[in-house]
Amino acid sequence: MDDESGGAIWEFAPFRQLLAAGRIGPALALVRKAMGLSQADFGELLHWDRAHTGRVERGDVATVFDVRELRRIADALGIPRLALLPLLLEPDDARSIETGGREGADNVDRRQFGLTAALASTGTAAWTTPIQVKPAHLAYVRTLNEQLWVHDNLHGGGGIARRAHRQYRFVRRLVENGTYSLSVGLELTSAVGWLSNTVAWLARDCGRPQFARQQLMESVLLAEQSRDFILLAATVGDLANLAAAVSTTNLEPVRLAQRSTELVRSVSSVRLNALKAAEESTAYAAVGDLREFERALTRVDRECDRGLDSGDDPAWLNHVTEAELRVHEARGRKLLGQHSQAANLFRESINRPATLPRDEASYRTYYAASLTGLGDTTTAITAAHTALDLLESQVNSPRLLCELRPIRRVAARIRTAEAEHFAQRFDALTQAA
Repeated sequence: MDDESGGAIWEFAPFRQLLAAGRIGPALALVRKAMGLSQADFGELLHWDRAHTGRVERGDVATVFDVRELRRIADALGIPRLALLPLLLEPDDARSIETGGREGADNVDRRQFGLTAALASTGTAAWTTPIQVKPAHLAYVRTLNEQLWVHDNLHGGGGIARRAHRQYRFVRRLVENGTYSLSVGLELTSAVGWLSNTVAWLARDCGRPQFARQQLMESVLLAEQSRDFILLAATVGDLANLAAAVSTTNLEPVRLAQRSTELVRSVSSVRLNALKAAEESTAYAAVGDLREFERALTRVDRECDRGLDSGDDPAWLNHVTEAELRVHEARGRKLLGQHSQAANLFRESINRPATLPRDEASYRTYYAASLTGLGDTTTAITAAHTALDLLESQVNSPRLLCELRPIRRVAARIRTAEAEHFAQRFDALTQAA
């Protein structure tokens, strides 16, 4: 559930093992490939030409062992300087960095300890000189965001949220401290804004809605600065979803959802318009407005009748399927107290084809939780077991675990083998998380 596609490559064993063996070039090649960059683009980040990059990766250049050059490379790539520690340790001790333990520290002699302390004290300090932002930086940010999206769709955000935020903080420094033309600056700010939006979702999936809200507010600022009104609409819509997570008399979710719709009124994308209508329906349900809820759903149906498939839609809209739109409706009906209809819609979404693992885990969790609203505790526990099957294997989502907590409370009062088994599985997974 926490593989290398979703985190920083320098946090994984292959990178550390190469450094511990003194093979800096191949280690940098791993970083380049993880960023999805060519040797030419990677060289741009480090002010090398393509030929020099190739020589470094083959190990033909010794200057990269210079401490000052290593620090410059680490800072330019956003690699924490502490990640270079395996260079200072014996090869067998590279594993101690992975586990966070102190084993092997006694093998560092006085000179090595001095260098280690210097690296640790500087950490990821600000660049001493501004970095000239180039197309390779833009490619890096976009590739990173795409990798995080893919990982989230397959495995959820629980295993990568903190890493994603650390990487976001690095690229945010490019906006604040880099030097670039107006056109490059607009592209960079937009790309970083989309990354901030992704980090916000990952935080929410970790059960940290307040942090997600703060991250979304950063996305709003970056969207305004970059004049990216699609990003602004997506972010305001996400803020509406956060506000509509619970029933409320505050009209904030409605105002946000309406503003999100206004921002994309001129965009012809069926998926985008369907999503905005679905977000409005949930917002109206959160404030108890049944009439406007039903009217918004009519707009969703109208868009679905036009067909959701379009090759022109950006990748972030791929999750907008009919199953996902029906889940918006189900969430709204649950907020309005229509638990039977909500449960039926959640169940139907589970059975739709081509559902991604994280979405399937969500739908199964929502279905199980909705059954508790109907008082059908036996079926709820049975359904919750199928959700745990995914949460134990493929998907890491503390948010979904929280959704199952009411079923755990019910299971504590039922003396059946299935209820006790669910309680044991839930408790073990919660402790692990």
